[in-house]
Amino acid sequence: MVAWEEINAMLQLLTAVLLFGSMFVPVKKFDAGDGFFAQWIMSVSILIVGFGVFAWQQFAHFYPVAMLGGVFWSLGNMMAVPIMKRLGMALGILIWNSTNCLVGWAIGTFGIFGIQPRPAGNVFLTGAGLIFVFVGGILFTQVKNKPADEQIVNRNGTYQVYQLNDIDTPDEVIDNKDVAITINGPEENNVDVNAPGSDSRDRLVGIGLALISGALYGVNISPVIYIQDSKLKYPDAPVDGLPYAFSHFFGAFIMCTIGFVVYALVKRNEPYINPNLAIPALLSGAIWGSAQTLLLGATATLSASITYPISATIPGCIASLWSIFYFREIEGTKNLIIMGTAILVTLIGAVCIGAAK
Repeated sequence: MVAWEEINAMLQLLTAVLLFGSMFVPVKKFDAGDGFFAQWIMSVSILIVGFGVFAWQQFAHFYPVAMLGGVFWSLGNMMAVPIMKRLGMALGILIWNSTNCLVGWAIGTFGIFGIQPRPAGNVFLTGAGLIFVFVGGILFTQVKNKPADEQIVNRNGTYQVYQLNDIDTPDEVIDNKDVAITINGPEENNVDVNAPGSDSRDRLVGIGLALISGALYGVNISPVIYIQDSKLKYPDAPVDGLPYAFSHFFGAFIMCTIGFVVYALVKRNEPYINPNLAIPALLSGAIWGSAQTLLLGATATLSASITYPISATIPGCIASLWSIFYFREIEGTKNLIIMGTAILVTLIGAVCIGAAK
């Protein structure tokens, strides 16, 4: 008979992967510009969730080294919006999740970054799983998105700031306090900047960014594992992952803030900010923070060999459902067949990697 703790952990894990796969849905329909404002607002919400976990644990644990994990995650997250613009939400998440799975496997198997190596018990299953995940990643790159000119326009309009003058029609963008805000109607905004790029160069850039982002996501838990493995340096380090949540989230907030400040300086104090993004980005951050918290809690009961492959691959499948049935980014029988085959192959690979441990 399966213990209630294991059933509860599985429910937490399934909820976590559903949330991970849906985290970008609130911001997907809005113009996020370069993505720096959106990711910074997300980090604020993530910090609030982390503080709640910290308070629930009676402010007992804080590990500065674990903050590095949040730094790695935030660096990867800064690329999320540019990736989704070029590849769409489903393909972007699927490609970086496949990379995430491979990088996480390599770190655990070979003991990179000072982590104790944990080679798989079944070499055959591991090899087969890696091949499946790699092939699935290649198949994902072959899926074509709907052309940009067929994407739905953001009907909320965009905000522009103009100087007030004696002429009824404002004509000069300025940077001072004497401003007025006008809202362009949807007929004036006939380009959806959230549409994935159809240009081959943009597509290659998107794939490259997704690979880098996936690698950063793959190492974001490594600092926590390093603390747990370093018994001499951290003799009282908890085996449970939840005590590290606030440290991880706080590191993400610091890095996202630094990224936004640097971006604003590079833009000469004219960062791209869409006011419509505030609430959706906060919601996306809360979704990710809740999902990560649930994942850490589930991993405490289930082994990481079970939770990691599942959390690294299934969210991409969830995002695919959103992309196909809600955003309608992917259409056509050929594309859907390739997408379905790639998802199936990747899931088989993840199962093999998990079972091999």
